[in-house]
Amino acid sequence: MSEQSQEVLRLEALRKSYNIGQPNEVEVLHGIDLRIDRNDFAALIGPSGSGKSTLLNILGLLDKPTSGELYLLGQPTSAMDDTGRTALRGNSIGFVFQFHHLIQAFSALDNILMPLMMAHGKPDQQAMQRARDLLAAVGLEKFAERKPNELSGGQQQRVAIARALITEPALLLADEPT
Repeated sequence: MSEQSQEVLRLEALRKSYNIGQPNEVEVLHGIDLRIDRNDFAALIGPSGSGKSTLLNILGLLDKPTSGELYLLGQPTSAMDDTGRTALRGNSIGFVFQFHHLIQAFSALDNILMPLMMAHGKPDQQAMQRARDLLAAVGLEKFAERKPNELSGGQQQRVAIARALITEPALLLADEPT
């Protein structure tokens, strides 16, 4: 593979400010340059309030930078409209949030399938098997039909991890996943 095809994410001079033009304007991200290639593992470490969650929200296309550019799979994202950003996010990014955000009325299996159901409707047999394989990979194959309130916190987090992986994303983002 070429070097370009290995790149998953690239930031160029990325900045994020809040309250722009106001007396309380604050720049949270200060010209970040970053490249993450396929199979890289990176961790954001810093004190509370240092911009980690802000950066994760931008990396996940949930927020936009004030300036600079984010490239995801070689595509510049700053000029994308919300529909384009949503499609790219849904097809390319998996999220594991600090709080699991599992749907309480759904089984573990259905929670894992949720991203596919949102994108494609009813899951096919291949998707069902992938979800079951992911449950097995996180050690929860016997808990497929349990609701979140019937699982421990750690088990719920493992369901959330499996859910993040169901779309086989190019980029997996985790915000305090322990």
